[in-house]
Amino acid sequence: MKITRKFLILFLAVLFVPALGIHQGVVQYTRHVMQSNIISQNESITELIVKRLSTEIGGVVLQLQLVAGVPDETRPQLDVMYERAKLAISNSTIIHSIYYLDADKNMVFEAPFHPEGRGVKYDYPKFDHVRWSYTYVVTGLVTNPQGEGAITVAIPVFYEDRRLQGVLVAELSGNYLSNILRNTSVTRGGFSFLVDGEGRVIASTDEADRGSDFSGEPIVRRLQRGDSGSIRESHRGQPSLMTYQTMRENWGLVVGVPEEVAFAPLKTLSQALTYSYLGFFGLIVVLILFTSRTLLLPILRLTHFVRQFRGDSVPKPLPPSMMKQRDEIGDLSRTVTEMAARIGRQHRFLQDIIEGIPYALATLNGDGVITHVNRKWANLFDLKAEDAKGKRLGELPGLPFTSLERPEQELAWTDRNGQTRILKVVNAPFQDGIVTIVQDISQLKMWEAQAAQSEKLAIIGQISTGIAHELKNPLAVLASSSELLLEEIETNRDSEWVATLAKDIDEEIRRMTQVVNEFLSFARARREEIADVELDQLMERVLNLTRIKRDELGIRVVREYHTPLPAIRGKPNKLIQVFLNVLLNSMESMKDGGTITIRIAADEEEARVEIRDEGCGIPEEHLQWLFNPFFTTKDRGTGLGLTIARDIMQEHGGSLEIESRVRQGTLVRCRFPLRRRQAAG
Repeated sequence: MKITRKFLILFLAVLFVPALGIHQGVVQYTRHVMQSNIISQNESITELIVKRLSTEIGGVVLQLQLVAGVPDETRPQLDVMYERAKLAISNSTIIHSIYYLDADKNMVFEAPFHPEGRGVKYDYPKFDHVRWSYTYVVTGLVTNPQGEGAITVAIPVFYEDRRLQGVLVAELSGNYLSNILRNTSVTRGGFSFLVDGEGRVIASTDEADRGSDFSGEPIVRRLQRGDSGSIRESHRGQPSLMTYQTMRENWGLVVGVPEEVAFAPLKTLSQALTYSYLGFFGLIVVLILFTSRTLLLPILRLTHFVRQFRGDSVPKPLPPSMMKQRDEIGDLSRTVTEMAARIGRQHRFLQDIIEGIPYALATLNGDGVITHVNRKWANLFDLKAEDAKGKRLGELPGLPFTSLERPEQELAWTDRNGQTRILKVVNAPFQDGIVTIVQDISQLKMWEAQAAQSEKLAIIGQISTGIAHELKNPLAVLASSSELLLEEIETNRDSEWVATLAKDIDEEIRRMTQVVNEFLSFARARREEIADVELDQLMERVLNLTRIKRDELGIRVVREYHTPLPAIRGKPNKLIQVFLNVLLNSMESMKDGGTITIRIAADEEEARVEIRDEGCGIPEEHLQWLFNPFFTTKDRGTGLGLTIARDIMQEHGGSLEIESRVRQGTLVRCRFPLRRRQAAG
């Protein structure tokens, strides 16, 4: 039988959840019913006590009025009043004593033991209230002439003239009030207390509470606000069900029952049900343990196996019998074993990677505590991996950094041998921590310095080659012009070509001198003067310099100059180098002659010079390398012509673009911006 079916059958047989639900439902429903009954009883008792106290106080007021006499008398009859007071005290269980104060607050008599008073003056707290209200007053706890706390009821004494003769005060018995509360509460195991308007206890079922200050109790604060009702609240540290009511004398009554007492029968019922269920469940558990040995033991073995693996120790293999089972236990055993093997391989793989990388590596948890360092880290900083784990970076000796706030930084560090190294520190977050990688880049920095030095030497070589390249073309022009000049002088000394050729030779010599001076003064950043350049006139000068070679190759030039053309700001001699390089490249690609079309146009944004030839073209795979120094497709080329031309265009804020197709020709486009002045210097 599959273990799933076994589990379901056992579970349904036990009925644990339904039984637990029934138990809780019965207990909660019974608790709710009992709580409603207790609150109802508390409210009934509260009403009964309030009525009883109102009746008792009303009786005290009536007794005091009888003691004072009828209002039509002309003056107080003190002897008669004293005798009446003694009689009232003897007939009443609530009145403790009665004393009479005249209009000056002098005590005239105090029944039942001092018929002539004690010759004292007593400042009764409610004296003025009685004087002006002409009605009785009920106080809370006040200090009597003996300095004790007392509860009093007072009435004014006046006759026909309506003038106050004095105040008749009756002290109430606190024990009697407490007995009223005790008789209605203690039999239920509950409690009750009576407080005055200031929260002091007037009477209580607990005699020790009399005179105590309960103003800090939450339920007393409710009474002081004039509230009434029922509430579940703590009293003396015990949760209790309490009913509270405010009385007209600013007294407050609280009647309650501790939940421990109120729900004692429910607790007994719950315990009986619990013990019954436990006995029943115990029998079921014994049955399950007896019948499911084949289920529990494999689970325990699997649990032990997983715990061993979790503890980074090599777990002992599971018994072969578990692996061969054809139920869920067998499936789980095989899966766990395969998973353990896979996790072990992944763990070793990651460990090999961490230990095999050529960098120092450390991992830190979210609190900045080191959890792992590799061998490279330990060797670099001369410490043991065990000594680093569990510490912070600032606690490791000789470490050149302690902060991980910067994601990447480079710093100098002197190792234990006194050798200064350059370290690159990279911090990256992972999971709930940070991985810190330290790389010794001292050798790399040295290689970079050597590469920079090599680059400087390459630039010097490029400059030297550029000089040779730039002088080669003028020398060719000089050679052709001088040869023609000699021929003209021999044949016709007065020919007009003599002056023209001599002028060309002079211009080429000047330009060669300018090129040499520019390259020699390169390190001093010599700046050529910027001037207004007319592109069409500048192009004519370049065409004039190349006319002999064009005639030799049979190349025709077509001019398409749009007018008017705006002047640009630039360096004329450098722009001559650009157009001369482009034209010479075009002519060299047209060995069999052809047409070169030169188009100069402008709009609001830019001026453009386009030179199109009908030469052999440039293969597509060579186009991306044209502007690289020393790249050339010519047998005797230097590979610097187009590079220098592009740099000159960029220096003027423009660009140099080349489009070409094999056997169809090449288009070179030079763009000069017009809206911003070129910063050619």
